[in-house]
Amino acid sequence: MYFINAKHFLDEKGVIAPRRGPARSMAEFCGSLIACATDSDNVGVRAPMCFKCKKGPVDAAITKDDAVYWSCSRCRTEGRISSWQGTLWDLSEGGEPHS
Repeated sequence: MYFINAKHFLDEKGVIAPRRGPARSMAEFCGSLIACATDSDNVGVRAPMCFKCKKGPVDAAITKDDAVYWSCSRCRTEGRISSWQGTLWDLSEGGEPHS
């Protein structure tokens, strides 16, 4: 299981810090999961394909303790993303970042 703090991918301005490579890919993957799980306006954000097996779509949901839990039904890779609230990917409350 992966345990990820979303803010570790962001700089002090809230922009994705890694410019390329595996860290950038993981930041984009996590961002897609956060957007999918927080799509409160149902704008149709689709879940990304699993970063590991690249074959299965990943299910994402917000847990009772406010983490984004995700899992791939195909390869069983799973994880939890914390500190996503107020990031650029947070679409809850109409997409407005909260403090």
